[in-house]
Amino acid sequence: MGLRFDFNESTLASGLETKIAGAMPRLLQYVKTKASVIEADMKVNRPWTDRTGAAKATLNVIVEQKNDTTVRITLAHGVHYGIWLEMAKEKKYAIVAPTIKKFAPEILEELKDIGIMDVSISGGASLR
Repeated sequence: MGLRFDFNESTLASGLETKIAGAMPRLLQYVKTKASVIEADMKVNRPWTDRTGAAKATLNVIVEQKNDTTVRITLAHGVHYGIWLEMAKEKKYAIVAPTIKKFAPEILEELKDIGIMDVSISGGASLR
């Protein structure tokens, strides 16, 4: 007695496309909600003392659907000197990378819990 699998490649591909398409609305809803939480956390936990309030006020999280299978979450400063807050003084005033390190494991775990299993973190900058 053995197992036998009969499948049609076009039916299988169609089923996978349907599953991916069905997951995207859930993913976007989750990510947009999480983005609000992350942005608020950045503003509360920034390690610098405000002088004008501009750096704090313009910290932001952007959610973009790049294609049918990819959503990007970008954490950013809205002031021209944000790069110096992140990089100068041995990263004493950094908020973006520490926030990514704080939330990434939580996001990955929660995405697994809601059934979106194949997730990864990618980016152009090192978090060291």
